[in-house]
Amino acid sequence: MSSFIASLLKPLLTFFATWLAGRSAGTAAAKIEELKDYAETSKRIDKVGPVPDPDAAAEWLRNRAKH
Repeated sequence: MSSFIASLLKPLLTFFATWLAGRSAGTAAAKIEELKDYAETSKRIDKVGPVPDPDAAAEWLRNRAKH
């Protein structure tokens, strides 16, 4: 009887373990992609440098928000 139960549980446990591993890998891949996007954005921000006229920059942001 216990052999029968074990033969039923083995494929289920194998499937569950595989599913958990795939889910974990998917979560890790999504996190890596998010961090790559963050790094790219950070590099673009660093390239801009300081703003010589803060008032003009604020006006540009206000106009950008209207569109």
